[in-house]
Amino acid sequence: MWQNLIHALKDLSDAYAALLAIESRKRAVLVAVDLKGLEALVGEEEQQLERIRAAEKRRQDALLTLSREIPPTRSEVTMKDVETACPKELKNELRAAHVRLSRCTAETKEAGDFNEFLIRQALGAVEYHLNRISNSAIDPTYGQKGQESVSREKKFDFQA
Repeated sequence: MWQNLIHALKDLSDAYAALLAIESRKRAVLVAVDLKGLEALVGEEEQQLERIRAAEKRRQDALLTLSREIPPTRSEVTMKDVETACPKELKNELRAAHVRLSRCTAETKEAGDFNEFLIRQALGAVEYHLNRISNSAIDPTYGQKGQESVSREKKFDFQA
């Protein structure tokens, strides 16, 4: 049962490492504005996310099994508590798997946040150019929900 938890943590780490590699390739595609490349990476990303969901389910099941055999001392059990209950021969392996998973998730989150920033900036640039092409002007008033009010001349058909 401890091995199941360790294997689930390792599988999660591997999946997050693969997702991190995709995020790195995605950054290059976003900078180059390669939409076909981006579409392919989104498909790969979805596969890795499904792999992460499956590994996370196995991790939760392993922890649930362990919780039946090792009663928690308090309502919120941390990984340190789980390590304490782990047999000595597996403790180092469990700790190493947990540290690797923590590192991989942090790096993946950072890469994802950076890519989100790139996407937002690219959308801002697209909006700027559309407004420039259509001779849009920001009105000096705001809409009901606080958003800017934009008026456009009918030189550009937005329905096209």
